[in-house]
Amino acid sequence: MIGLIKKDVLLMQSYLKNLLLITAIFSGLSLINENYSFLAVSLPCMFSILCFTLISYDDYYHWDAYSLTLPIDSKDSVRSKYIVSTCLLAFGTILGTALSFAVITVKDLSVPGKEVFLTAFAGFFTASVLMSLMYPIAYRFGTEKGRFVIFGIFAGISIFIVLLGKTLMNTTLRLQSIADFFTGSGKYLLIPLILIIISVSYCISCKIFTRKEY
Repeated sequence: MIGLIKKDVLLMQSYLKNLLLITAIFSGLSLINENYSFLAVSLPCMFSILCFTLISYDDYYHWDAYSLTLPIDSKDSVRSKYIVSTCLLAFGTILGTALSFAVITVKDLSVPGKEVFLTAFAGFFTASVLMSLMYPIAYRFGTEKGRFVIFGIFAGISIFIVLLGKTLMNTTLRLQSIADFFTGSGKYLLIPLILIIISVSYCISCKIFTRKEY
């Protein structure tokens, strides 16, 4: 397991310069626009997309087929990627939060610290959902076809959210009350929800991976 995690971490090192460059660009845009929330949300989501990179490398070098000849559990290959990706999400969230506070300090913005943490948590939740969708799709369809499948899913989700928003605007249900719920006690429900989503995604990925024929 440790060797598999180390393999994925070493693969990520080749993207370190690109990540630093993108982070610097995002930070500059946030300073110009005086918008700290952009960093708090975009960085975790950006790090979540790296899971596709790990699968792409494995497909290119036929790692999945080779790993079956090694004395390791086939599920360990999947588990290692979820561990690395979750750590990347956590790192992206921490980095985004720290840079958000830096933008607030430099621009002297009056933003409560609680609001920054809630925004960062929302970014982590969104990134976790992205990762949980990407891995099963990548294992099932491969990285090339998987990109189109994910694009279609997100397009459908976006349309659903827009339609849902318009529907709620036309009802007596106040959007502010929903926002207050999730920024209040409702935010604690998101923590077990994240764990459930990642666990279900992991189980699905394991089933797909173990049933693949090479």
